Amino acid sequence: MTHLQNRRVLIVDDESDLTEALAIRLSSGWGFTVAVAHDGEEGLRKAAAFRPDMILLDIAMPHVDGWEMCRRLRDDPETRFIPIVIMTAWSTDDLHRHALEEGVTKVLLKPADDDELLSVLRSAAGTVRPPEAVASGGVRGPERRKNQRRRGDARRRHR
Repeated sequence: MTHLQNRRVLIVDDESDLTEALAIRLSSGWGFTVAVAHDGEEGLRKAAAFRPDMILLDIAMPHVDGWEMCRRLRDDPETRFIPIVIMTAWSTDDLHRHALEEGVTKVLLKPADDDELLSVLRSAAGTVRPPEAVASGGVRGPERRKNQRRRGDARRRHR
């Protein structure tokens, strides 16, 4: 546990009861330094000021949703390498695919039990950099796939 203590976690979720309970669990129970935001706009401001080691991010929020917040974080050189864990009450293959395209570190189904949450936080804390698509300049899913197709077409022509 000691490698997680004093890690800075930003929780961005519009459900204030959930964020309050989660913030208490993380700070009092596990020694994290926690900041909370209740929508994406506030989350972006706090990410810039607080400089978290990881972000727990809800998708469905007012003003700026989680996907837009994720895109803006990945497009900003100051925040592009922060591990992002999406917290959601629903999970589908499309959601997981979209999360991967946006450079999300992990998707966590809420409410998560302590063991699962701690496992995800340990994993995110060990993340040195985001997936390759984001690390190589912020190119996300569709653009990366288009570039890969072009390279594949060029290889076939040169055979």
